[in-house]
Amino acid sequence: MGDTENACQVHVHISAQDRPGILAETLACIVGKGWEVLDIKQFVFHGLLNLSLLLEKPEGGAVGPLRDALLDHGAREKIGVRVFPWEPGLRPEIPYRHRSVVTLLGNRITTPVFLDLTETLARQDINILRIEQLDHGDKHVIEFLIGTREAHSSVDVLNALVRFKENFQVDIAVQDDTLFRRNKRLIVFDADMTFLQCEVIDELGKLAGVGPEMAAITSQAMNGELDFRLALKKRVGLLKGLPVAELEALSGRIPITPGAENLVKILKHLGYKIAIVSGGFQFFIDRLTKKYQLDYGFANQLKLIDGTVAGELTGQLIDARAKKDILVALAEKEGFSLKQVVAVGDGANDIEMLAMAGLGIAFNAKPIVQRHARASINQSSLDLILYFLGINGKDLQELREIVA
Repeated sequence: MGDTENACQVHVHISAQDRPGILAETLACIVGKGWEVLDIKQFVFHGLLNLSLLLEKPEGGAVGPLRDALLDHGAREKIGVRVFPWEPGLRPEIPYRHRSVVTLLGNRITTPVFLDLTETLARQDINILRIEQLDHGDKHVIEFLIGTREAHSSVDVLNALVRFKENFQVDIAVQDDTLFRRNKRLIVFDADMTFLQCEVIDELGKLAGVGPEMAAITSQAMNGELDFRLALKKRVGLLKGLPVAELEALSGRIPITPGAENLVKILKHLGYKIAIVSGGFQFFIDRLTKKYQLDYGFANQLKLIDGTVAGELTGQLIDARAKKDILVALAEKEGFSLKQVVAVGDGANDIEMLAMAGLGIAFNAKPIVQRHARASINQSSLDLILYFLGINGKDLQELREIVA
């Protein structure tokens, strides 16, 4: 089909108020004039049908009879018809075979935001190939498929959008457009200030009477200003003598982040494996893992003696490198590609983990983390992550009802 040198090709575009039968009527005209369909695309936008067909007449011949038949039918049925010449072998998508998906998430994405984004992409010679609105309810979410002539990575695109992110109150995810983008299977969360709505060690510091000193060390560590290992040992030392009963009481009142429980239910319904990998303490992560039926939980082990905190750790120290290594090990154990892994965190000790995952999301993160992550969310609810997985508002509402 279309191998002969004198084959004739045309592009036909149909637009009309949508109703059943338009495609069938169009195909009747095409078949009646001896043409064949090489490619087809159709979508309906607010009730308006847009239909494009690439046609070929293998033995060649005049386009006039086909055009006349389509135009006559269009005039009768009030259908817009346009017929364009098409050079054999021309495929406009080929120059843009290097593709990424940019997702914008905000309370309201205004027209000036659109303008700035499109100008930013155009300056980088990045072409927009498709736009899809995922939601326009409480949140406004838009997905752009973009392409470049030369090879690029999602990091290249994100770097081009740095100024755009700084100017507008929108969250962005940039992902390579591969089959793995919508086929994630494992999600790995940091705990404190990500899955949980507090820094547990700071709360312990308050119970031990060293709250301000503890919080200052935590802030330095999370901002990358102080080595995490050193900061952790200093903070654990401040807890020496704290009764285990205080840990038990605290574990029952630690607040989780809004949307976390709903997110877990939806991801489990979709078949995800879920892990928490924390620089905090196993004492709390074990209880969290059990309560929300998570698949894995890893954290530092506090040494306890005679019902009190000894001020030391035992076992492996869970720092930035360990978090990354655990993520890799979990993917290998479950048989998943790293491209199928999502990682979510907020602190400097999450950077390596976020970089290793197929999608690394900085959630209400420190500036140093946001500069390294390919996706960021600076809003309150953790289940907004689902939009970055390609789930639209309609499907998300259905999933929420299923797991409620």
